Amino acid sequence: MINALTEMLSSPLELSISLMFGFTLGCVFFLSLWWVVYRGLTSKRPALWFVGGFFIRMGICIFGFYLIADGNWQSLVSSLLGFILARPITKLLLDLIRKDDATKASIKDAA
Repeated sequence: MINALTEMLSSPLELSISLMFGFTLGCVFFLSLWWVVYRGLTSKRPALWFVGGFFIRMGICIFGFYLIADGNWQSLVSSLLGFILARPITKLLLDLIRKDDATKASIKDAA
């Protein structure tokens, strides 16, 4: 019985790797979402950007989760947690970039 339980639980290293992989997938997803919206709003064909970006992002994420899960639900949950954690960190990163760009623009205008 104990051997069956230890076989069911994943090692902490495996869960950490899947958490980092999920975080990476989340960063790729949310940064590409930001990029597609930025490009789509300035494009002559925004529908192509939005629909194409959606399918590419979904394909990458579904394939990535499929690879990392490998029939192990603990790895899937860990990677989903990393994916969810990537959103606020990506938002913070994008806010810092925008503030830096706004500061550079105001300095340039003042000069």
